[in-house]
Formats: sequence, structure tokens, C-alpha cells
Amino acid sequence: MAGTTTNNGWDYPTSTDYVKDGALAIQTLATDIDTSTGTGLVAWTSWTPTLSGGWANGNGVWTAKYSQIGKRVIATGYFVVGSTTTKGTTLNVSLPVTAANANNVNGTAWCGTTSSTGLSTLSVLPSSTTVVQLAAVNSAGTYTSLAAVAATAPITWATSSVFSFTVIYEAA
Repeated sequence: MAGTTTNNGWDYPTSTDYVKDGALAIQTLATDIDTSTGTGLVAWTSWTPTLSGGWANGNGVWTAKYSQIGKRVIATGYFVVGSTTTKGTTLNVSLPVTAANANNVNGTAWCGTTSSTGLSTLSVLPSSTTVVQLAAVNSAGTYTSLAAVAATAPITWATSSVFSFTVIYEAA
């Protein structure tokens, strides 16, 4: 084969190549791609986020994972409040990979007294390149607004209360 890709060195036929067995050329390219990307391209990596803003993990339990493909990071976290989890005035959550720009971290979130009852919508707000804030969506007025997640807002947080979030952003 006459050409190779710039980033990974995958062989490919060029327009001037005589390709005797086209299927074999395609199979060889597919094998090269599979070998170089392995399972890491779509694999999830576990991590334990850190809470801040007056909140602390305590004995709360995280199920959190992220995947980075090039500079795109997709992260998801599910937290079950423990008996020693500290509830503060602003619910901040650390990111697994530093963001290129704090203002381009986008996501969704929810919380509840369990994973299926008392559910409230949260919003993901950029805080810095390493932290996002989860804010409560307040629908009491003419228009919705955002309010800090605190010990009693938007729910009265207790042992086994939960929140979940997903964010997508560009890595630094």
C-alpha cells in the first residue's frame, strides 16, 4: 500500500495503487484501526469526584466514570448521600479532566430522596476549569431561576438521598 495516515500510520491504498484484493486491503485497515484504538477509545474510566462549596463526600458512595476521545470528555456521576456526608451552601463537583474553558462545560443533573421519588431538576453551571456547580431549578416565579443546592434545597437531604449528573466538555 502506498499511503499511511498521519496520526496513526494506518496503511491505505492510494488512487494510483493496483489493489489486487480490495477486501484484504479493507480488512488490513480495519485491523490496524482496531489494534491502535484498542478498547480505550470507548472504555469508561472510573474516578471519585470531590464535593466542595461546604459539601464533603464523607461516607457517601460515588459511581462515576468518564471517557475521553481526543479532547472531548463525557463524564457521569451518581452519588448516594451517606450518614457523614456534609451538606453545605453550594454543591460543587470536581471534573475528572481539566476543561479547556470553564464556560463550555455543559450538562444535565437531577436529585431526589431516592432514585425514583421526590425528583428535582438541577442545572450544571460552569464554576472553573476543574469544578462545576449543580444548581436547583426554581419554578416559583414567572420564569424559572437557579438557586444554590443547600442542606434543605431543593430537597431536604438525608442519608440515601441521591443526585446524578452528566457533563460534556473539551479537555485542556
